[in-house]
Amino acid sequence: MTEQYSGGYSTQIIDQFKQRTFSKQGAFLQSYLSAGLTVLDCGCGPGSMTLDIAELVNPGQVFGIDSSPIQVEQALLMQKERAIINASFTYGSAYSLPYADEQFDVVFAHAVLYHLQKPEQALAEFFRVLKSGGLVALRDACHSGDMMMPLNTELTAVWDTIEKVFSHQGGNIYFGSQHKQLLLKQGFQNIKVSCSYDTFASDIEKDSIRSYWHQFLNADHRQLILAEQWLTETELDQQCKALDQWCANPASFFARARCEAIASK
Repeated sequence: MTEQYSGGYSTQIIDQFKQRTFSKQGAFLQSYLSAGLTVLDCGCGPGSMTLDIAELVNPGQVFGIDSSPIQVEQALLMQKERAIINASFTYGSAYSLPYADEQFDVVFAHAVLYHLQKPEQALAEFFRVLKSGGLVALRDACHSGDMMMPLNTELTAVWDTIEKVFSHQGGNIYFGSQHKQLLLKQGFQNIKVSCSYDTFASDIEKDSIRSYWHQFLNADHRQLILAEQWLTETELDQQCKALDQWCANPASFFARARCEAIASK
């Protein structure tokens, strides 16, 4: 099955991923980790959170896997810089994990499943590679909880375009709300759900998210948006301008809703 990450792999986007920390994005799981555990970080990106986990579970082993060779290359470079030896990285698919049955104590997937065409297939693989009693930990976006303030009709139109791109590629910007339902279907138990926000309020933070969606709309998916006739060139340029105006507003901020779930096998 061919998958394509909706956000793309520009240098700008990868640099943003490198800023992720497990203490922030993985806070809902952190209290469950201890020394000696074997952990899989599926969709590890450039490895910043994977390496944080490795420090927490040392001398346990952490395995990072990503569908992008570019991301894996960046993770290996970061591992060398941080001199962490109890982590390894490989290229592969969440649909066919290259690991043995019941190999892991914990499987962690941050902002992965909502991009996938078949998230239930990835969850089945998570179940397979987990030890009996092991934990799966998921964190995904759910747009119904997002706050992009002050909201206006132009920003609503921007999100309509974003949703069309995600849906076209098999993703779902509302996916986080489905965690509990899908985990139950895969046979997971003791499901605990929570929600948190990634907030962008300072000038630097707002510009980073403005730049991210600019890249998404005007570079990575401009050809698709125009080919599908979702927008004209003028309308697409207007949506990018709306993001610029939002960013320049001193009163603006963006809070991205994340649904979280922890369950046991």
